[in-house]
Amino acid sequence: MADVFRHAWWAFAQVYYDLRALAIRGNLWWFVTVFPLFPIVGIPLASALQQAMVGIDGPVTGIVFFVFIVAGTALGGALAGPGTAGLFYVAQLHVDGEDITTRDFWTGFRRQFVRGWVLFVIDIYLLYGLVVGFVFYTGTGEMFIQALGILSLYFIALWVAAQAYLYPLALRYEMSLYHVFRNAGVLALSAPASSLAFCLIVAMSLIVSMLLVFPLMVVVAVMLALVSIRMTDERLSDFGLREK
Repeated sequence: MADVFRHAWWAFAQVYYDLRALAIRGNLWWFVTVFPLFPIVGIPLASALQQAMVGIDGPVTGIVFFVFIVAGTALGGALAGPGTAGLFYVAQLHVDGEDITTRDFWTGFRRQFVRGWVLFVIDIYLLYGLVVGFVFYTGTGEMFIQALGILSLYFIALWVAAQAYLYPLALRYEMSLYHVFRNAGVLALSAPASSLAFCLIVAMSLIVSMLLVFPLMVVVAVMLALVSIRMTDERLSDFGLREK
């Protein structure tokens, strides 16, 4: 666990001392590619939640959720997925000691366009499924079934922990998407303390981002990408799959 927090402190220091390369040429461009998701998905989601809160039920809510949120995620993922791939490409260049230019982000964006898009969409759909399962089970009113809802929180936490390994395995080690998700889950489960630490770091980053917004634009994403790369290399070394 201490190693993950050390990686996070190292990543924050890297962004602080190389703000122009990592924050402006990496994180800021990532934010530009992800930002369209907020209105595409956020507005229909807020509308569906409002209808649910006032008691409106029926096909309208279902259509809004399925067409606009699910399809909107696939549409917005065409920028957000490759943009996340570009961010990890920039982060990997930094870890490898390479100089970073603005062109590097778009190089990663272009090279991993389809793979980044598909990976992002599948990843978010998994989260949607886990959240819907949690809401469904906890809303039944039956104690035993509600317990299953609490158990689903574990799988949501596992999903968050697996993000530490997902993109490095997919982009740097070029595994198939099946092996990416399987191995990310295995790595997260094999180091529960590290997984818990990463979840805490993600939670703190999200809280700060919601309060200030600015960190999400220039710091948070690239910092988490750097942490992810370090964690993945460390875990693969522990398994003897990578030289230390």
